[in-house]
Amino acid sequence: MKFQLRFCGEGGQGVITAGEILAKAAIKEGRNAFKASTYTSQVRGGPTKVDIIIDENEIFFPYAVEGEVGFMLSTADKGYQGFKDGVEKNGIMVIEPNLVHPSKEDYDKWQIFEIPIITIAKEEVGNVATQSVVALAIAAYMSKCIDTQALKNIMLEMVPAKTKDANSKAFDLGIQYASKAQANS
Repeated sequence: MKFQLRFCGEGGQGVITAGEILAKAAIKEGRNAFKASTYTSQVRGGPTKVDIIIDENEIFFPYAVEGEVGFMLSTADKGYQGFKDGVEKNGIMVIEPNLVHPSKEDYDKWQIFEIPIITIAKEEVGNVATQSVVALAIAAYMSKCIDTQALKNIMLEMVPAKTKDANSKAFDLGIQYASKAQANS
């Protein structure tokens, strides 16, 4: 099965790192995966996007096909507004409700879930830098693109040793919030 995911936000939020971890984990599972990043020259504060393609078959085009993205997660309004139209009708979107502002038409077009990713990282994990791991867990759980435990194990191999506990907690909280959001929809 082919998965096309998109993470977007602002430079410095860890969007591209989350995409890299997801692609690497899919490859370790024996599938083909590719991540393609787009970001402005401003880097910090500018809109960023990473498309992640995961497929059992060989990938010939390394970007998500506009209008066919099945899952998008956005932690900043600039990224959301700039890249939302690539998501298929009725596709799943997860937004940071404190920073992303969909229109009424957006709610009619897509399945939008509001999960306070940055607040979770800052207040429950105690480290705002873990927001990309919270987002990664939410994306994996809601898109069903990869085994979440395998992804968590790969993520923990990739983060610095001194941050493993915080990132493990962030991942678990991401799964917990995603599960609640889907159960309440």
